[in-house]
Amino acid sequence: MKNLLKSIAFAVAFTVVFVSNTFADDKESKKATFGTGIFASKSGNIHINIDKYTDDNTIVLVTNERGTVMFREVVGKNITRFRRALNVQSLPSGVYTIEVSGKGNKQVTKFELTEQPVERILAVK
Repeated sequence: MKNLLKSIAFAVAFTVVFVSNTFADDKESKKATFGTGIFASKSGNIHINIDKYTDDNTIVLVTNERGTVMFREVVGKNITRFRRALNVQSLPSGVYTIEVSGKGNKQVTKFELTEQPVERILAVK
């Protein structure tokens, strides 16, 4: 009976230690190194805002559908707040990807540029 109780107590203690270590590893691996805010303005610009929480480099890439890099910037180690407005007026129509990555974290946002059809109006006066 004593051996059975010791075995059960050992199994419970081992399980508790194993589960707490697993949760601790998950919290560390999911810790964000940056926060982003990406939005379009009425003027037709794409605004990229990054708040960094670590002293690591962060890379901002804008690519087209074929993977061609249209914009690339490295946010340095000592910069904690990054704000950039990208003028996309000269880019051709298509789907583009904004990728912000740093120290194992990556955030991907897509945007699409389309041409507005020109409407011709005829008025007889």
